[in-house]
Amino acid sequence: MMRRAFAAIVIPAVLLCGCGRQVPDSQQEAPAEETTEYKDKDELVSEWMADETQTEPITVAAGEEIDDGATPLDAFEYTIREDGTAAILKYTGKDTAVVITSHIGDTPVTEIGQYAFEAKWDVESISIPETVSTIGEFAFMDCESLTQINIPEGVPALYRGTFAGCTSLTELHIPASVQSADEELLTGCPLTDLYIDNSALTCTSWGLEALDPPCTIHAPAGAAALTWAEKNGFPTEETDE
Repeated sequence: MMRRAFAAIVIPAVLLCGCGRQVPDSQQEAPAEETTEYKDKDELVSEWMADETQTEPITVAAGEEIDDGATPLDAFEYTIREDGTAAILKYTGKDTAVVITSHIGDTPVTEIGQYAFEAKWDVESISIPETVSTIGEFAFMDCESLTQINIPEGVPALYRGTFAGCTSLTELHIPASVQSADEELLTGCPLTDLYIDNSALTCTSWGLEALDPPCTIHAPAGAAALTWAEKNGFPTEETDE
């Protein structure tokens, strides 16, 4: 009887000790790493055009008034949305110097769509109006002759691969309005000078790491971009805020 009573006491104690035992860190299963899955070009464009704010592309202008000196509308596919704005969907022209109009009739042009200038190898310069506040993913990808382009002050974000493969682009100015910029932004660009006006914006995963020699990063004193540049061996220059 005594043995049975002793066993009845000891066994629960062992179980309780096992429940409280902690597994060493080395034996704990590491949390799964987060991965980012990217959609291909056709899927991105299909989703963008399926948005209820979009309408069918217009390829021939119906006498709409545009800016003096702007590239004619018949060189573009564009869309007029129900919200009273317009987007450039695709450049189909042959000019090497492209000037995008700020308005189509009374409708402001506010967006450059995804892949709008993709692989337009002969385009050397693109002038974007200040009315534009959105530039889509890969908008200027593989514009191999592009040497001059501006980012309007009202653009708040730059998306994946916007200038990827622009193998003649040596200088770019990113205005203070840009609060974020995605990876591969400048992959394949032979930059010598990159100007970043927003002190909080850094250069992580833009594709700059492959530059040899590295470009000069120009930014205000104390800017995150300068900290990144110094850590990664890039020359720097402080600019006025």
